[in-house]
Amino acid sequence: MGVVRIGFGSARPERLALCMAGRWDKVANSFVREGKDRGTATRSANELRFFFEDNGSTLWITFVGERLCWGLLDQSRPLPNADLDGVYRTVQGGWRSTDFRGDLLTKDRLSGALTKLAAYRGTSCEVDVAAYVIRRINGEKTPEVEKAIAASSALKSAVLELMRLLTPQDFELLVDLVFSSSGWRRIGIVGKTQKTLDLDLILPSTGERAFVQVKSRTSSEELAEYIDRIEDGPYDRMFFVFHSGEADTADERVTVVGPEKLADLVMDAGLSAWLIRKVS
Repeated sequence: MGVVRIGFGSARPERLALCMAGRWDKVANSFVREGKDRGTATRSANELRFFFEDNGSTLWITFVGERLCWGLLDQSRPLPNADLDGVYRTVQGGWRSTDFRGDLLTKDRLSGALTKLAAYRGTSCEVDVAAYVIRRINGEKTPEVEKAIAASSALKSAVLELMRLLTPQDFELLVDLVFSSSGWRRIGIVGKTQKTLDLDLILPSTGERAFVQVKSRTSSEELAEYIDRIEDGPYDRMFFVFHSGEADTADERVTVVGPEKLADLVMDAGLSAWLIRKVS
């Protein structure tokens, strides 16, 4: 269950009674008597008014860590917090941090025009990109974004087809370039210098060692054979990379990189143009 809390001394009997009665001018005056200037007193009273008078139609948002959380208040009356430092209202169904499609609403997926509000130091404020927030929560995308997604999907399909046109040697080179762009450094020579080794890699930032088995076409049965030989060298993990077939394992030491995942990595590494030149 989630709640929204607000302070401003709203749990004090006199101020709480004024808020419940909707006497907002008197609420503002009570702040003035406490020493606040008229502008600050009016803003504080207005924040309480939005909170107390919300009938469940106002969308409330907040940032918790790296996630955007959102919710609507139920229609129950505000209640004093246990510490009497303000009052609270319950969020219908609790706070949510995903859109209606089930995708997480994390800062890295949101516009800076919205995430800048995470640095707001006040209690509450209006959101100047309200339409954007509603669209993101509904899981809707702008026509420009939809167009870009369609183009990216078409490019990925083309990358999958082009990878299958590579010679085994060029496919190994492509895999080498993908891992190099991710920070891995090749120690051994590309190619089958050992029975179960195509690439011998090290991650300089951590010293982690890995070997990469590159296959054009494979199966889970073939993968199992290679897993049995992991202990043959000084390796912390194994990558099993292929562009055709299916393979899977529950062994936590092994990362399987199949066609779909590899196509994503090729695109992320900016290797699409290299791939086109290789098969032209």
